[in-house]
Amino acid sequence: MKKIKKLLTAMLSLTLALGIAVPATTFAATDPGLGEAATFSIIAQTGITGTGTISGDVGNNSTGAGITALTAGDVGGTIYSTDGVAPGLAILDAAVQANLSTANDDLTAQGSTGSIGPALDGLTLTTGVYDIGAGRLNGGVLTLNGAGIYILRASSDFISSGSIELTNGARACDVYWQVDTLATINGSSFIGTIVAGTGVHFGDGVALNGRALALGGDVTLLNNTISGPTCATPAPASGSTYNNITVIKQVINDNGGTATFDDFPLFLNGNHIVSGQSSVLPPGLYTVTETGSSEYTASFSGDCNQSGQINHGGIGTQHSVCVVTNNDIGAPVVALPVPPLIEVLKVPTPLVLPDGPGSVLYTYTVRNIGTVPMSDVSLVGDTCSPITLISGDTNTDSMLDVTETWVYTCLTTLTETHTNIVVATGWANGISATDIANATVIVGLPIVPPLINVTKVPNPLVLTNGAGMVTYTNKVTNPGTVALSNVRIADDKCSPVSYISGDTNSDAKLDISETWTYTCSSQLTQTTVNTVTASGEANGLTARDFAIVTVVVGDVPKLPSAGIVSEEGNTPWNILLPAGILFVLTLLYLVQRKQTA
Repeated sequence: MKKIKKLLTAMLSLTLALGIAVPATTFAATDPGLGEAATFSIIAQTGITGTGTISGDVGNNSTGAGITALTAGDVGGTIYSTDGVAPGLAILDAAVQANLSTANDDLTAQGSTGSIGPALDGLTLTTGVYDIGAGRLNGGVLTLNGAGIYILRASSDFISSGSIELTNGARACDVYWQVDTLATINGSSFIGTIVAGTGVHFGDGVALNGRALALGGDVTLLNNTISGPTCATPAPASGSTYNNITVIKQVINDNGGTATFDDFPLFLNGNHIVSGQSSVLPPGLYTVTETGSSEYTASFSGDCNQSGQINHGGIGTQHSVCVVTNNDIGAPVVALPVPPLIEVLKVPTPLVLPDGPGSVLYTYTVRNIGTVPMSDVSLVGDTCSPITLISGDTNTDSMLDVTETWVYTCLTTLTETHTNIVVATGWANGISATDIANATVIVGLPIVPPLINVTKVPNPLVLTNGAGMVTYTNKVTNPGTVALSNVRIADDKCSPVSYISGDTNSDAKLDISETWTYTCSSQLTQTTVNTVTASGEANGLTARDFAIVTVVVGDVPKLPSAGIVSEEGNTPWNILLPAGILFVLTLLYLVQRKQTA
């Protein structure tokens, strides 16, 4: 009996040991397979309201009357309904609904990798099946990292006002969102196929790289774009592996100086560069230097610190801009020069090449937003050439007058996603004016990139009598085709920058028809160059623009001389003695006259 107990004890110990030694079962997510439903961008059960631009098929598992605003012109595929009545004449095949239900069952049956959330902001996930409860994406970014299938399952409603970032091979066509009830998608963009129990509702201007498939309820649109989902790996942010550093020179001759850009050779980590040209560089710390002059001060602004250093990022980060300003320190001039102001706006046509490489036409619009004409106007682009002047110099005097708008174009062929940068420069009264414009064109993906433009005008441009208050007016516009969220504006030498007006529909998005106005006031004591940066987001991408302005400040006027100048420590007896004698004689004369009277 004891032997049997020992044997049982040994077997139990072995069993426990084996149980501990065997790793826990993990579940790899698999594609649920949509079958006949795979070609559909939208499937609804009770109706489809609102409008948008839809790349695939659209199906309403009810009558055509339930599709209230969408037309065939809005849809790249076919519009289906159960009765084949306009706006679509095709009848929805029962297999579409059956395949969608089967796919939903497959999503439910897959083993869970783990439970996360419900807040998804800031998380980075690898492939797997994630239960997210009452999932929320509250304006932040969810990163999906690595190639494979991603399934995120919400046990109730799901609400997003954030965005999805795909890295290291993650693809939009491999992302699935199973929502037990209602999916509400706000923000600027979203990625993945949404399978929702009671409907999918979109906020204004949201772009979905995926599908909106409702097992019940409706799909509501509000000027949305639904495309894909794409199975291409997202391209880098520029046509090269890394982003650019652009160094810009500013020269101010407000004290009689005559220097130009050529008098201040520029260097980036010891290598000679030219103002306005961009350098494609890997991540790292870079230093901008120059051959200076003892008659000019030098200062840095933009993305570099006061030592000229730039902490430059790599793939997926913003391009870096460094502004180097040289100001003459000679004797003050009698008449202070009025500084010029220049603006350049760049718009590519098209903004997106979804099917791969193609031609792009860049249009550059250059304006004089100051008060004095400019000479020696030039445009320097990083990749596209030649940049050709088309029109604008109405009096053919080669001066950009305050009433003129000069238009340039440049045609190029893009083979991959690229951000093009151009720098406009003009001169007046010995002072340079510079502006920057950049625009991204997406190649190989149906994602529309954002554009943003900012202008900055100081009032006054000149403080003749020394220190004084200056008010900067910044106007931010959207020259693109998609509304911008999370619009931000910052000034390197003036704060706070206050929003004044412009959001006419109060939706917190910079629409293409709107101009947002901001102001900032600052007390200036010396000639000042400052830079304002504006940014906005759409479809998971960020657009940035800069505006650089100069305000000239004169010396504080001195009190007029009284005409009496003496050396320190000496009494001016040559003046005081005769004056004293004259006073005594006058006093004696008055006394004598009184006695005589």
